[in-house]
Amino acid sequence: MGTRMKRGAMPMGRLAIKIVTFLAVVLGAWWWVATNGLVAGMNAWLEDRRSEGLQIEVADISRHGFPLKIASSLTDMQLTDPQTASRVDIPKVTVSTPIYWPGDATITLPATPITFASPHATLTFSSSGATAAMRLHPGTALQLEALKAESSQVSLDLVEGRVLAIEDIQIDVLQTTDEQTYDIDLTADGFAPGSIIRQSLGLPVSWPAAFETLVADMTVTFDRPWDKSALEHTRPQPTAIKIDQINAAWADLNIFASADLQVAQGGIPSGTFTLKAQNWQRMLDVATTSGAMNADMRAQAESILGLLAGLSGNADTLDVEITIDQGRMRMGFVPLGNAPRIILR
Repeated sequence: MGTRMKRGAMPMGRLAIKIVTFLAVVLGAWWWVATNGLVAGMNAWLEDRRSEGLQIEVADISRHGFPLKIASSLTDMQLTDPQTASRVDIPKVTVSTPIYWPGDATITLPATPITFASPHATLTFSSSGATAAMRLHPGTALQLEALKAESSQVSLDLVEGRVLAIEDIQIDVLQTTDEQTYDIDLTADGFAPGSIIRQSLGLPVSWPAAFETLVADMTVTFDRPWDKSALEHTRPQPTAIKIDQINAAWADLNIFASADLQVAQGGIPSGTFTLKAQNWQRMLDVATTSGAMNADMRAQAESILGLLAGLSGNADTLDVEITIDQGRMRMGFVPLGNAPRIILR
């Protein structure tokens, strides 16, 4: 005996359709409002940069990504600095976030060359595409909690020739429990100096094209957390740098470096820098061939470094610690001059 539907009751199918329709309307309205906010934020940022003196032209600002993403793209963007007569041409850049949380933002560059031009040179950046995925802390400051940037088939070219190429590169940044401190890891596979660098170093044709290893792991403390003010005003400046390792292996050269530095106002470092170099004599060969070091300098450097290498117990391996005191470097009692200042522009 069948069950008779009560008068006035709505069939389950029609109820489901109404619920789905209602949810779709809510989702569409939220997507439209959120995308409008993203576009408005982009326009506000562009206007702020124009007020600072930059000339910025954008052919189009579009919105897309419905229903799962809030996304907007700037097409044919050109930024010009009249003071330096430099210009950047970006064919397209896309900013997107998941529809459920705008704080996880991804910036994407397509597989289209980006050009940096100045009165002195024109540099072209090419890749198969690049992404930077950011996790931002809730709040109006949009404080950076984590970032993962990666790209492949990267190349930098001047009109005169190639500067470098990288098969794959990845940079990971993670905020620690101290909001001003970040762990930073970099890995570059297939890092290959281009013809311009190889020619300037006078490397033989038989020299390997790419590094076998290129990694860097460090922890950096800044004077304030990274947030949207870093794009709008000044960059946070390092106050402490701890390098766990910078490891580079190329042909028979192997360099390992570590450091523990404090950075005072004005970018003046103090602390220690440790350098280990295998087959350091080969490095002197490269410096001499490139013209960076003449025969007399080569002889003096080889004598001093040979003595230091002998003290470490292996004549082929240089293992030295450089002390930096208020910007002045020394190795033991030997002064080495001023250390470079550490300032983020």
